[in-house]
Amino acid sequence: MSDRSTEAGQPPPPQYPPPQYPPPAPPPMGEQAAGGQVSAPSQSLLERAKTNDREALETMFAQFLPAGETIVNCQYLGVLGLWGIGTHSFAAVTQRRAATLRISLLGGIDYQEGALEYVNSAQVHQPSKVSLYLGVAQYLILALIVSIVIGVGTHWALALLGIVAAILALPLYVRFYYRRHKSGLVLYIREGAQVYSFIDRRRMLVANQLYRDSMNLREERLRAHGHP
Repeated sequence: MSDRSTEAGQPPPPQYPPPQYPPPAPPPMGEQAAGGQVSAPSQSLLERAKTNDREALETMFAQFLPAGETIVNCQYLGVLGLWGIGTHSFAAVTQRRAATLRISLLGGIDYQEGALEYVNSAQVHQPSKVSLYLGVAQYLILALIVSIVIGVGTHWALALLGIVAAILALPLYVRFYYRRHKSGLVLYIREGAQVYSFIDRRRMLVANQLYRDSMNLREERLRAHGHP
């Protein structure tokens, strides 16, 4: 019997269902999800970053930076608010750019960067404590007066409620104050753009370090482009 007849007499091979692979794992923080969307940092990663954990900070900035770009310095800069409630501020400096990242209480993300060779000037700000304390005192006195007037005209419980509301809203006033009075490092880029890193008063030495790193790397970038 020929080989052809032998093959014709064999039963067809069994048909198996296609393999069921598990779905791919979600991308870790530091990578972009499908469609180029930026993933918000997990709570544990954010808590580590607030302790100045270098790995956590680099992971948070890595999702915004080009692949392979090395981070020279990255820092947690404090919270824009009061009693630990508010927007947390972070900054990073690479060999090519300075970047800031702000994460609000409800998970809002604000990322900003600027190329170091395009920095025209830089400033480090530290507002006076006196102006902040005077502003807070004026805010509380005004809130107290308004609450008492409302309570006299209606009921004392409304006055008490107004005082409590004013105290709870105090972090919002602090945010408003620092919108008018910058605290931290400001890099002025071409055409008037700014890269502003809010820095808590207790971490102002970090502002000096970020300033020196940014300016030193800026000089290296300029020399690389042929500038004296």
